[in-house]
Amino acid sequence: MNATTIGATKSIRPFWTALNLHLGGSEFLATLLIVAASLGAGIAAKPDLGEVASALIFVLGITIAGAVCGLAAALLASIAAFLLFNFYLAEPVLTFRLASGSDVATLLVFNLCAVVTGVLAGRLNDRARAARVSNGHLTGLLATSEALQSAVRVEDVASIVTRVAPDQLGVMLDIFELADGTLCAVGPTEIDNSAAIARSALVQGECKDGTILARRLNGSYGPIGVMVATGLDSHRPAPEFIAALGNIIALAIERAALSRGLAERRAAERTEELKTALLSSVSHDFRTPLTAISASASSLIEFRDRLDDATRSTLLRGIVAECERLNRYTANLLEMSRLEAGHVSTQLQTLSVADMIGAAIVHLKSRAGSRVITKSADPNLTVVADTALFELVLINVMENAILYSDDGSRIHVSAAQENDACVVSVTDEGKGIPVTDLKRVFERFVRVARVEPSPRGSGLGLAIANGFVEAMGGRISAHIPGIEGHGTQIVIRLPLAEQHT
Repeated sequence: MNATTIGATKSIRPFWTALNLHLGGSEFLATLLIVAASLGAGIAAKPDLGEVASALIFVLGITIAGAVCGLAAALLASIAAFLLFNFYLAEPVLTFRLASGSDVATLLVFNLCAVVTGVLAGRLNDRARAARVSNGHLTGLLATSEALQSAVRVEDVASIVTRVAPDQLGVMLDIFELADGTLCAVGPTEIDNSAAIARSALVQGECKDGTILARRLNGSYGPIGVMVATGLDSHRPAPEFIAALGNIIALAIERAALSRGLAERRAAERTEELKTALLSSVSHDFRTPLTAISASASSLIEFRDRLDDATRSTLLRGIVAECERLNRYTANLLEMSRLEAGHVSTQLQTLSVADMIGAAIVHLKSRAGSRVITKSADPNLTVVADTALFELVLINVMENAILYSDDGSRIHVSAAQENDACVVSVTDEGKGIPVTDLKRVFERFVRVARVEPSPRGSGLGLAIANGFVEAMGGRISAHIPGIEGHGTQIVIRLPLAEQHT
């Protein structure tokens, strides 16, 4: 018996398997033809060249059989040559009897020479064949390793190896991942009963069932899965080859698992950052209007008999305005959560840009104070957009301009056609945005750091506007300066209605 140790698993193989004494049908026929040809040539050469020359012809045939078909063919050819030479060429012919006792030594020497030359040629052929197979395996393993470099998920690893293995490695593979103590197939399985074989291999380290070989995949901290393989030529893959392939796949799976864990940690960190920023925004942005509402309501309750109608009306309008402000904050937070979850649904329709701008200006009239808001838009200019989203985009951008500009300043809203797009610009002469923050202002909870005192926004308005504009197939950008060298210009580009259709 021949024992081969593979990692921690020992496989015991019969000596004829270790010697590779397998002889295929085509190789068997080739050996018979070579022996037959040697017999014919020996018989033809005997009358003129003698019995020794005939024996050498047989030795040459055995050598050719071993060189072409391998060790098993050489042994078969030597046995056949021994019998045929004794029967057809050694005197007396057509019988296995020998003419004298001295002929026994001659025949044995002939047979020994034939066996030795055949075995040497056969072993050389087998080694060359094994080298070609080994080189093919190494090339296939290298190609598989290179293909796995792009796998970032365990599913990608299974998809790549099951696609590459049949062509590059000559095997069919099923991959199983060990997750939370449960062995689960990664992708569809192609090998019969592979799940049961994989469970056995998980416990034993390696499991064989006919032409199927399963091997446990070990990571840095223990088992991470199982690989089940079977040869496409109905032969069981070599354990050494499967061990090497298993190590490559185990490294790829472990790398993908680490990448997945890192992505989950980063997502958790981003969620925690979002939660912290959200709480900070809510604590500030809700406190201000609530404080104003509370103060106005308290004044109305405490001093209602001493307040004139104009003062009471002002306080009530202030309460309504602050309630609308809270409603906008709540709507922004809701829409921000929808954007984060990717649940923004758009109902696109043809809209008049001039009408939408006018409606947004009316909506914000109470917030504008003494600021002068003007508009210029072609009444025939139409876009394909969602009504609610487009209105919220305009309100958020214009409210941002109101928030960061002083009373009495100007805000201009324009809409014009540029090529195949409608360009809406909201320009103010407020505090402006530093060049380094022109792109960052569209990120959630980003507030521009300023030296001078300035209002504190929620950091959501432009981020939501950016998400909604992109959801409608458009783009939004910030530019400086705004009006007469001051302030900011926010530019929104949306597809024209006629271009969309």
